[in-house]
Amino acid sequence: MKLKTIFGALCIVAAPAALADNHASDNAQWSAGAPLEIYGCNFKDGIDGYEQSQKFAASWNKWADDNDAFGSHVAQLMWSEFSDGQYPTEFTWLGYWDSYESAGKDMDIRSENGEEMYAEANKFLENCAHSDWGAWVLVQAGDFTNDSHLTEFSDCVYKDGKGDNDLLVANVAYAELLADRGFNGESMGMAQLWPRAGAPSGIGNSPSFKWVVGHANFTAYSNFTNELWNEGLLLDFNRLYGDVVQCDSNRVYHSQVIRTP
Repeated sequence: MKLKTIFGALCIVAAPAALADNHASDNAQWSAGAPLEIYGCNFKDGIDGYEQSQKFAASWNKWADDNDAFGSHVAQLMWSEFSDGQYPTEFTWLGYWDSYESAGKDMDIRSENGEEMYAEANKFLENCAHSDWGAWVLVQAGDFTNDSHLTEFSDCVYKDGKGDNDLLVANVAYAELLADRGFNGESMGMAQLWPRAGAPSGIGNSPSFKWVVGHANFTAYSNFTNELWNEGLLLDFNRLYGDVVQCDSNRVYHSQVIRTP
């Protein structure tokens, strides 16, 4: 399949979306979401995928500068570290904006002036999927998201009878617990992504949302894992979310940041 719509483009979302809370769970409200898009592709046969990806990223950056586009955009390539192999995408490009106004402007420029980039991408990529998501932040990530870092994803579905209101109550309580444990965004951030368009087709085939956690490095990742397994955080998580959602096994990626505002 030809890649006709490339590219805008996750690390853990550093956009200004967050949970709104007045410290009363019955009055908690969702804040504004932020736009995010994901491309997943395969490399064509005989291609040095990593090398071509680096060349494409450099040419895309130049194209964006020349077209006065993607100025408030963060883009990254993602390379698998921990995975069960059931997510066969070889090339993953993720990106997000600070507002829907910025996203719409950049997408229009890409649509009108992006033929050069479409052609470059089609030289080494095939079977591409392109999805659009809205991001809501639990823990605002710090400056580490401007450099390469780690990002983990899990697909989650609501349990029967549960929905957004139940999730929001759990989110507010969990964010407070994380803050009490010192997770303030310096080396870890956390967000949830809801599908807008391009998620798997068919009722019941798409996740309710993606749970995303970003870590500054493996030390931060291991520290968070220790809190989960050995310091009781997983018990807190299960207490808050066990009756609300069910999530699959996490997949962890190296996030190679290639563009920042």
